[in-house]
Amino acid sequence: IEMNAPGRNKEDFQINLEDGLLTISFEKKEETEKKEYKTIRKEFSYQSFTRSFSVDDKIDTAGIQAKYENGVLKLYLPKKEEIIATPKQISIQ
Repeated sequence: IEMNAPGRNKEDFQINLEDGLLTISFEKKEETEKKEYKTIRKEFSYQSFTRSFSVDDKIDTAGIQAKYENGVLKLYLPKKEEIIATPKQISIQ
């Protein structure tokens, strides 16, 4: 999974996995205060988003990795190794 998120810090992201639901969220709060002659001006800015994805049984949840570089958040969801049932010959006694 790749998400375009330029101008962010990796510390601002939160990634959770609970009951087969992978949730990626971002929240940034900024507060600026400007003091001038007899006046104080405060500005508040909030930016946030949340995205959720279903993760099926074929994904190895213990091996999920995340990386943020060049404005792109990348999540690696490795598949579980498939167990191939080999046919077995049963001899008759």
